Amino acid sequence: MRPLSDEEKVLIARFADELDGPEREQLLADIAYATAMTVVADGARVIFEIAGYQRPPYRGQHPFGVEGKMLDSDNTELSVLLYADENGRLLELEFIRWDSNDPLSPQWGTLKVF
Repeated sequence: MRPLSDEEKVLIARFADELDGPEREQLLADIAYATAMTVVADGARVIFEIAGYQRPPYRGQHPFGVEGKMLDSDNTELSVLLYADENGRLLELEFIRWDSNDPLSPQWGTLKVF
């Protein structure tokens, strides 16, 4: 596990800004205690652990009610999804490139969240 990158922190906070109430507050709190691990070579999936939080046995995940888009280094659009565990806690970040190629290098400054 590694510390969250500045770009990951900003991305998660941007997603949180689109949420309301306790869900928003919990996601912002999770940033402070989260560590990350990239789980595929192309960087398309990142999983998170939260210090002091005991995850329940895995019974699925769900996206936060927000979606992101950004450009890859070749200007191809990427979908950006942030997932929660069954308790609504930060779990996983996924980049999807729909043309069947692997993501290259996201242009973090192009992130749009809605």
